[in-house]
Amino acid sequence: MSKIKKIRDVVYGFIFLDEQECAIIDHPIFQRLRRIKQLSLTDMVYPGATHTRFEHSIGVMQMASDMYDSIVSKSAAKDILSSLSLGDIGIKRHSKIVRLAALLHDIGHAPFSHAGEDLMLPLPKGHKRYKENEDRKYKHEDYSIEIIKNVFKELIENHPINNSYSINVDEVTALLGDPAARLSAGLVWKELISGQLDADRADYLLRDSIHLGVSYGLYDRSRLVSCMTLARGETGASIIAVEDGGWYVAESLLIARYQMFAQVYFHKVRRIYDYHIYRACKEILSKEKKNNGCYPPPNKLKDYLKYDDWLMNSKITTGKAGSCGDAILNREHYKCIYQTQIAPTKDDESKLAELEKEYGDKGYYLDEAKTEWYKLDNDIMIYGKDGVQPLSEKSNIVKSMFEKPCQKRFYVKG
Repeated sequence: MSKIKKIRDVVYGFIFLDEQECAIIDHPIFQRLRRIKQLSLTDMVYPGATHTRFEHSIGVMQMASDMYDSIVSKSAAKDILSSLSLGDIGIKRHSKIVRLAALLHDIGHAPFSHAGEDLMLPLPKGHKRYKENEDRKYKHEDYSIEIIKNVFKELIENHPINNSYSINVDEVTALLGDPAARLSAGLVWKELISGQLDADRADYLLRDSIHLGVSYGLYDRSRLVSCMTLARGETGASIIAVEDGGWYVAESLLIARYQMFAQVYFHKVRRIYDYHIYRACKEILSKEKKNNGCYPPPNKLKDYLKYDDWLMNSKITTGKAGSCGDAILNREHYKCIYQTQIAPTKDDESKLAELEKEYGDKGYYLDEAKTEWYKLDNDIMIYGKDGVQPLSEKSNIVKSMFEKPCQKRFYVKG
């Protein structure tokens, strides 16, 4: 019988792990996530923001598992699960696939998390996302998929625990968007890993809020989990939905995300440190004279995985990261002298044009903080007695979230 271990977590209390999950977590490549901060240099503004991708990844596994268990317990989901040929054994098997995908979803992150994403190489022709005349680059998901298939395949497929499940590694990477993975009924669970109501988002909003000491990202986690279910979409396909009685908590999570972006992730000092760490890492990588100042591609995992925050910080502290490295060390970041509204006006654009002329040869940085509040093409569905209805039709607040914000800020040397 598998031994169960438990660890204490700031969001969930105790998280329970089986021997396979412990083996994955103990692997040096997973331990690398201890050396990658969740929010890059956000601790330059919020000193408590020193948490890492390591604890977030374990938390996402727990959140996804809680959501899954709630869904499969619903009477409304029973017929759908049966149509997917998921009896009791299948339900347990897919629970394990969801846990593994959630645990490993961020395994491919570059140093300083999303701040390092722009230092990934352009996609080669033939890649699934390559498009002519578009500057598309690799994403951390591409690295995650490669790492899972090349590093963790043995632990997933040949660990004794898998004797009870016969899980193939492709079933795990399929939930991360791997186009080469085998399609199966289990793809319905992909929304738990990457969607508008996924375990990743549900975890980081709570975790970031707790570590930063803010309340913007807090929502009723227990209520959200308890209201999740399976339903039939308009095409008859199986979808993850929220029960009608709980649609307000889905709305509250979106509001929490909006407030975290507006107040934390778009914070003017936090944003400029993303720029400084990008430039510092670019300088470090350029001096290595490999990959045009970018991180190695996914097919060179050994070279890529040596990079983490600690390595890059060692270069910064020894003066190998240029002027932006010095700016980080001495907290002498560029200063914001003008910022637009969340959606820039014509007057904003005129002012920015004036500033670019004025500071053209003096050194400046124009930042564009972008996100998407709500994706209509992936609407959260609310399930009631009359079928499913998009959240955007029920919530006046969500109806106002369709715009794609692009707040611009003009920074100059202090």
